[in-house]
Amino acid sequence: MEIDDEILTEFYDNRYAVQGMLIYKKNALLVVREIQKILEEKLEKAGHEPVLFPVLIPEDILKKESEHIKGFETEVFWVTEAGNNKLDKKLALRPTSETPIYTMFSLWIRSHRDLPMKVHQTCAVYRYETKQTRPLIRGREFLWNEGHSAFKNSEDAEKNVEDIIKIYGDLLNELCIPYRIHRRPEWDKFPGASYTLAYDTIIDGKILQIATIHNLSEKFSEAFDIKYEDEEGNHKFVHLTCYGPSFGRLLASVLNIHKDDAGLKFPAKFAPVQIVIVPIFAKGNKEGVIDYCRKIKEKSDKFRVVLDESDKTPGEKFYYWEKRGAMLRIEAGPRDLENNEVVVVRRDTKKKEKIKIAELTDEKIAEIFKDIDKNLRESADRKFNGAIFKANTIEEAKAQIGKGIIEIGLCKDEKCKNEIETYASVLGTEEKKEKCIVCGKEGKVAYIGKTY
Repeated sequence: MEIDDEILTEFYDNRYAVQGMLIYKKNALLVVREIQKILEEKLEKAGHEPVLFPVLIPEDILKKESEHIKGFETEVFWVTEAGNNKLDKKLALRPTSETPIYTMFSLWIRSHRDLPMKVHQTCAVYRYETKQTRPLIRGREFLWNEGHSAFKNSEDAEKNVEDIIKIYGDLLNELCIPYRIHRRPEWDKFPGASYTLAYDTIIDGKILQIATIHNLSEKFSEAFDIKYEDEEGNHKFVHLTCYGPSFGRLLASVLNIHKDDAGLKFPAKFAPVQIVIVPIFAKGNKEGVIDYCRKIKEKSDKFRVVLDESDKTPGEKFYYWEKRGAMLRIEAGPRDLENNEVVVVRRDTKKKEKIKIAELTDEKIAEIFKDIDKNLRESADRKFNGAIFKANTIEEAKAQIGKGIIEIGLCKDEKCKNEIETYASVLGTEEKKEKCIVCGKEGKVAYIGKTY
């Protein structure tokens, strides 16, 4: 099911004068802020300090790591004038923040006592995307959180990678987003990194990268002269890691993975409207029912609750709020008022249940929400696992392209890689041996798919 444009306009407006730059509206920001809050709390609990760096990066700083800037040179927005003055030095709108942050790391880190140094920032980044832009998924300005860390040695850096894998995994579990982590092939890793791990999910058969982790080893610390003095007085280069999820892509994943024919669904914590209360009127009882419903709303003030007092019929209200992903509907009419109860309807299963008002506690609602999340997670996992295939020939692989992730065999020959990439992207490889589906020679297991 495609999401109605009417619904999407409640999340963003893509008619801004600069193509690829979205206006995030209330519903989108409710979801994004909840994601941001959870992620930042997890990062700070793991020792990251919040920072906020300037958006402008001088050209000489951006060019300090040559492989890095080479990877971004076609995507950089440059500022060349200020007022009526030509700038002596071009300034880039940050495409990512390794270069400015590591410039400051070289000033902040002096001794082994300064390590580990771990920082994170939530910000917008800017890339002149040359492919066709797509709201939330591929833009020229996008929101993310990026973390940057420095360590004494490779073991500590690898331990941090493991910590971030768990942090991102916990966040995605709360969002009920299924994913696989692929180690990107050498030609597709982050420019300047030793290796890149990417979190891939599946939306309508295509692969969407939603987060990455990069081990930068010592390459960037050598370029930016980030050294520390160890316990024996020796000066050594630090080991760096960086990582980040895209908030726009996480939002797109939630909207598209959990939707059904009736409309949107959300893990309960992230629903813009968690509970909708629908009064059911009969002649002569409107005022009593409304008053009853208002008391229910006051009682549920820990949640995002809407009381629909509009003149629409109950059926119209049900349809309206189901489309928008209100995860719990509370119905109350004259008979419910007399019996001191309500009818509670879950968005995920449509199951109805009568509950006494005295039992409709925050704890009861939280219990229902927990079960809704479990159901969404299991449903999304089943769909995801059903979109992973094995192909032993090119014909089999081509038949599955656009339907999910395909496991194949691929050798090191450039011609074979290029043959695959005429119709799919190589997401990652494993050390496990497998015959190449192009030439038949011995190769490794690789994962491919159609990407956004």
